[in-house]
Amino acid sequence: MPFDVRQILQQLDAAEPSNADLPKWLEESWADPDGFIAALTAAHTGRGVPSKSRPGEHYDFYQDLVVQHANMERVAYRIFDRLKGWQTLTYRQLHDRASRRATEWEEQGVKPGATVCLLYNPCIELVISLMACLRLGACFSLLPPQGTWFVTRRLAALKPKHIAAEPHQLPLLKGFEKLLLSSRGMAAPSFASYTYKPAEPIGLLFSPLNDPPDQPVQLTAVDAWLGAMCDGLLTFSLSGGDHLAGPGYHFLQHQPALLFACLLRGATFLHLELADLKKEPELLSAYPIRALGVSPKLRELLLSSKSRNLKNISHWFRNPEEPLDWKGWRTWVNEFNLDKVPCSNVLVDSTSGGAVAGSLRRVGDIHIDAAPAAGRVWEFRDVVSKKKAAGDMGIYTLLPDKKRLPGYAVLSRIRDQYSYTGTKDIRREGRIYPASEVVDALEGLPFNAGASVVPVPMGGLQGHKFVLLVFTGAEPPAVTDKEAGGRDQELRRTLEQRLGAEFQPDVIEFFPLYPRRTKKGAVDDAWCRSQYQTGALHAKTKEPMFLALTAIRGRFLASEEGSGDDGPAK
Repeated sequence: MPFDVRQILQQLDAAEPSNADLPKWLEESWADPDGFIAALTAAHTGRGVPSKSRPGEHYDFYQDLVVQHANMERVAYRIFDRLKGWQTLTYRQLHDRASRRATEWEEQGVKPGATVCLLYNPCIELVISLMACLRLGACFSLLPPQGTWFVTRRLAALKPKHIAAEPHQLPLLKGFEKLLLSSRGMAAPSFASYTYKPAEPIGLLFSPLNDPPDQPVQLTAVDAWLGAMCDGLLTFSLSGGDHLAGPGYHFLQHQPALLFACLLRGATFLHLELADLKKEPELLSAYPIRALGVSPKLRELLLSSKSRNLKNISHWFRNPEEPLDWKGWRTWVNEFNLDKVPCSNVLVDSTSGGAVAGSLRRVGDIHIDAAPAAGRVWEFRDVVSKKKAAGDMGIYTLLPDKKRLPGYAVLSRIRDQYSYTGTKDIRREGRIYPASEVVDALEGLPFNAGASVVPVPMGGLQGHKFVLLVFTGAEPPAVTDKEAGGRDQELRRTLEQRLGAEFQPDVIEFFPLYPRRTKKGAVDDAWCRSQYQTGALHAKTKEPMFLALTAIRGRFLASEEGSGDDGPAK
């Protein structure tokens, strides 16, 4: 079916009010995704140099993301460094440095299809290495160096052929040192770039939306292209030289999708850390921003600052999976005079190439609308049976679903209005909280006789908080209370060193008890949850008889080296 892309873009830019019906072209894009992407591709190239990629046939990402814009002095990536200030990477520089790096890596054995782990925090070197992978036809994986156990666990699951990292990250590569690639930038630039087939994986990504998040999920060439094209042209409406930014947006959930959307359109990805914005909020207004991703943390950071200048923002968006604070968002709009600036909801899944659900842009209207993204093939599935749902509500599932991140978000449909209503399981802002990984990271702490994570509902649309229960064994409650502050700090320091700051629980509570264990010796999480939520654990810490039995058990364990086994709740 024919698609008038010019008319579609005009409708999106109009930012119609919330009572508008779902546009016909969006429903037609679900029915004919191939025709829709073909129309977008034709509109994207326009009268310029034709794209080497042919949707549905093959994709040359390096040519379309880098070479296509290399003759213009546009900036591809802009990042603020606390010591050096603003740092930029133009498309011309990116092409030169990425092609030289590709030559070096090819000489070191990187071949098409080889898995290359990119161990970087967001930086210019990451962008160069990522484009070098695409030039060679490698399968990249992004991994921030945020903790020793975090990195080791994921490298073991990934089993990469090669690793690219900065030299000072070598201590994180224990057992994988021989896989480290050398990058000196002295080789002659290579000429040919690789062409991927539609179903060929271009990435293996550790998505925080996946359960468990330490297992990689593949990103296929067709999904990466679809996401970059739809997001660059429609979701964020980017043109050459525009800026896209999302300070504080989760790196592994949103990259490389946001970066690809920028590069395909010849735009600039602007990276800012929340810590830098806290010191200098004015950084956000240094450049005109076409689309700004706003998280609750960024919102509160800016509201607490004295600066109220956001006149450089043309469109802002939020993640519908984050807790919806109506008062906070309305304050944000009023304080920064954003009542005439279009806003939207955008749910991004990097393993699917980009935005998978969202709303059309609207002026000054905070809402919970989130329809399936344009060009996606999908269905609602029943929460219990996992089969196709009969009604207008269910688990939003992209098709085909093999080798894809399993559906988890629940959407509802009333007439032509789609809304985000939650997730099928308990999450933190849509992301999995890796309870087992957190508990494993606490091994070896002298006061830890067992630990478990319990999710506790906060009411309304506020989601859940995650409470870490730490059992300290047989010790007087007075000692537990006295040592709680120091132990809390040690636990949080340990988690940050081994896993990263994002793994911190919302609350830590200590109990001078032993947890029940399963027959295999693991802490019984179901028992811990029941005992905590019913108040039984707190009651036991105040019961002299039970504390006496716990002391006896402690002496028994010390002498027999047995395993603690708390009795069933009564």
